[in-house]
Amino acid sequence: MSRADAATRILDAAASLGAAAGVAALSLQGVASAAGVSKALVLYHFEGKDQLLAALAARLVAEDVAALDTAVGAADPLDAWREVAGDATRRARRALLVGLLHDAALRAHATELTVPRYAAAGRLAAALLRTAELRPRISPALVGRVLLHQLDGVAAMPATNTE
Repeated sequence: MSRADAATRILDAAASLGAAAGVAALSLQGVASAAGVSKALVLYHFEGKDQLLAALAARLVAEDVAALDTAVGAADPLDAWREVAGDATRRARRALLVGLLHDAALRAHATELTVPRYAAAGRLAAALLRTAELRPRISPALVGRVLLHQLDGVAAMPATNTE
């Protein structure tokens, strides 16, 4: 396994573990076990838990931005927005991201991690407004922040059984 493969495998395991069980489940040993590697290998790639969490948060931000930008480029941004908001896997990973952004270890970096998300949400809001032929008095960036807070709020809500 190459260095990059090992780091990717560790982050994949951390994302899956965290999405399933929350930020509290992200111990170094727990992530190592989920990845099928030693704790020493986790520490080789990430100097400690804080660095692991920061790398995981950066990856989740990149995924979130990519999903929002995909919706921007869709033929129907509203349908794409609904898909982004309703996808259970994205919702669980976004809930993990929200938890990480509130974790004490990442609080100092939360603003810089959030900036690209706000920018992508602003682009989505502009596309939605353009498609609906609306020209609100407030900026698309502000509408985008509302959309992003809505996504984060829905992600943080416990899943309910709709059967």
